[in-house]
Amino acid sequence: MSDEQSGDPGRDEAAPAPSAVVPAAGDARPVALTATVGLVLVEGLAVIAYTVGIAIAAVQEPGSVAAAPVEIVIYLIFAAAMLACGRALWQRRRAARTPCGVIQLFGLVVGWTLTQGDGDLTHRIGYAVLAGSVIGIALAISPALGDALED
Repeated sequence: MSDEQSGDPGRDEAAPAPSAVVPAAGDARPVALTATVGLVLVEGLAVIAYTVGIAIAAVQEPGSVAAAPVEIVIYLIFAAAMLACGRALWQRRRAARTPCGVIQLFGLVVGWTLTQGDGDLTHRIGYAVLAGSVIGIALAISPALGDALED
């Protein structure tokens, strides 16, 4: 006998709320959301890789060890914030949209600084950072992303 037929008054007839972490089977994530999350996660991992490079350089050059721990901690905090924003966007949290946009603005500053540096490789990396940041800003302010997020 089903719950409806038994008339069990203790049972709640409302369907359980879907999880914010795991979307329903028919709930495909919009392209803008997936692209934004992917971009932020790649940027976060790039900051971690850069931090590892700073740590290796600091160990190889004893004169630069004094400032390296502070710089490493700052970059790791920033990378953690980027990864947290990516995770929050994946969970469709609207509050992550603004920090994501601010991160992209920092990327513009970093990219511009790199394009003014020495060497072709530095310039190419700077242009890649600039392009990624411009795409990130466009995605962060896109209406499609806003529609995909929940309050």
